[in-house]
Amino acid sequence: MSEREAPRLRPAYVAVLLFAMLGLALIPPSPASAQVGSVIVTVTSPTSGSTVTGTITVSAGVSVVGSLTVAGVQFMVDGANLGAEDPTPPYAVPWDTKTANDGSHTLTAVARDALGVSWTSEPVTVEAANATVTRFENTDLSITYTDGTAAAGRPPAWWHGSRSRGWSGKIASFNRSEGARAAFSFTGTTVRWIGFRAPWAGIARVFLDDVFVSELDLYAPSEEERAVVFSRTGLPNGSHTLTVEATGRKNAASPDYAVVVDAFDVAPASPPPTAGTRVEETALTLTGGWTPAGTTGVWSDGTPEGGAAVASATPGAQATFSFIGTEVRWIGFRGPGTGIARVFLDGAFQAEVDTFAPTEMQAVVFAATSLAAATHTLTIDVTGRMNPAATDSVIVVDALDVRARIEDPDPSLAYTATFQPGNTDKAWSGASANTGTGSAAFSRTAGANATVTFTGTSASWIGLRAPWTGIARVLLDGAFVAEVDTFAPREEIQAVLFSAAGLVDAPHTLTVEVTGQRSASSIDSFIVVDAFDLTLSSSAPPIRRFQETDPSTTYSGGGWTQGTNFHFWSGEAAAYSGTAGARATFTFTGTAVRWVGQRGFNTGIARVWLDGVQVAEIDTFAPVQEEFQAALFSATGLADTSHTLTIEATGQKNASAFETWVIVDAFDIY
Repeated sequence: MSEREAPRLRPAYVAVLLFAMLGLALIPPSPASAQVGSVIVTVTSPTSGSTVTGTITVSAGVSVVGSLTVAGVQFMVDGANLGAEDPTPPYAVPWDTKTANDGSHTLTAVARDALGVSWTSEPVTVEAANATVTRFENTDLSITYTDGTAAAGRPPAWWHGSRSRGWSGKIASFNRSEGARAAFSFTGTTVRWIGFRAPWAGIARVFLDDVFVSELDLYAPSEEERAVVFSRTGLPNGSHTLTVEATGRKNAASPDYAVVVDAFDVAPASPPPTAGTRVEETALTLTGGWTPAGTTGVWSDGTPEGGAAVASATPGAQATFSFIGTEVRWIGFRGPGTGIARVFLDGAFQAEVDTFAPTEMQAVVFAATSLAAATHTLTIDVTGRMNPAATDSVIVVDALDVRARIEDPDPSLAYTATFQPGNTDKAWSGASANTGTGSAAFSRTAGANATVTFTGTSASWIGLRAPWTGIARVLLDGAFVAEVDTFAPREEIQAVLFSAAGLVDAPHTLTVEVTGQRSASSIDSFIVVDAFDLTLSSSAPPIRRFQETDPSTTYSGGGWTQGTNFHFWSGEAAAYSGTAGARATFTFTGTAVRWVGQRGFNTGIARVWLDGVQVAEIDTFAPVQEEFQAALFSATGLADTSHTLTIEATGQKNASAFETWVIVDAFDIY
């Protein structure tokens, strides 16, 4: 070939040849090559681990790095599109969680840029909870608590009287020790543990039907009260046990080991367990526009869907009931559409009850305990108001539970010196918002006795069966009636150890006497007095309550603070003074009177004067737990005429108390 015939390779052809030789394609620049960057998309609401109910808003935040533009965000639930793509910020879409099964679901957000490239968020896991449930509070007898292993700063026993947060039912149970357990027995297909996440929470283990399920680190950078920390759906519809175990371990970032049992929820719903005698809504006097209530649950008389409970959103509508006893519980309904009620006790405003809850539940919505053994009147008043998060203001009344239970610290009980009161190591009877954890008295000294005095027709001794309890003698009106062996191979808390029924409606005494003896199987001879259940006389006198603001009480001597609001006080307010000589004088007509006050860490010593005569000096200091709405003094058998009861602050205190305050909360006359 001549030189003239040989091809001449231009530089551009050389470049093409080189690319071809290297197996590369020479592609013209595309629009994408002119826009370099990335898109970061994050689901901002709800947060991972949260419980969702009803219709919520799912939202996302988008951050662009570089020169990219975002065309829209598609939200997804469990990999399926949730509505249409949202083309404009702020990116959000409504989600009716009732369209999803109860249980765990995964949310993601997919951002699409202008070139069609997709950018997916990290998944967020939430718990859908729309089925109506029954709430079992931490003190319910379906929960069996066992102690853990003691360690420094971590006592083995559960503490059942925490009131430090806005707990469900106002109190919760705590433990920090390795191996401590709370075993909840239930029947249903769904169960949830309502607990607590916090910067100072520990690590727990969960077992279902004795099989290990999960280990949960309850540490969180901020506190989460009434949190659903564990749930399980789709169980066979039958009996199950959910066990929460404290491990005594913690996250490295946590300074503490706390594990909290606040409550448990169960579905399908059923009425809460009965405490005493259940009285249906048909026995109440209704005024002002009540109608049959409908719900997805089952009301307390067993009738589903309407007719077995009543509901009203009419301001001023009232449900009133009179009962004989010392305790009353309102069985009602909480949900997204329920409102605020006011409760009156014995003629005086007692408390405001917000029945709102994010999930529908059948529950005890109000309880009054430690009342005088007398005739009481409870009134539920519909306000027509509601929580800002609620969708309606309906109030539901399903039933009332009433009983006459005398707890171990009650003044109607008398102990010999060798009985030790105030034990709080177990789930004793008496736990409530007012008293904190329950307590019991015990002794193993032969001849020690505890005697309750009452007027009525029956009495039952509530105590403990255990591997370390012994034999007691029971006397009725001073005569021996039974010998009771309280041994059991396993602990039985709040067990009925003896009952006497069919008594003449008259004054009686029931005495539990320690023998110091035990069965061959028992390792000790302790006898425990937890409470007494009574059937009081049908002629029990009616009570009338006067709050501290009533004109019948006058204040003198200076230093009184009035008008402070606190939901644990009767009427949600009280008066207090620590000034020596400060006096509150209540003028009344009646044959019996009670001063309702407070035992606390900041409370001091008071003098009590009746008709101008000093009758008592009372140290109101509480060494272990504060007691609100406490009966600090009572007098009976008075002439049915006018009297004065005067409470005087001395300015003195127990050596262990922090302040000298004397608190006047209310007065009862009967």
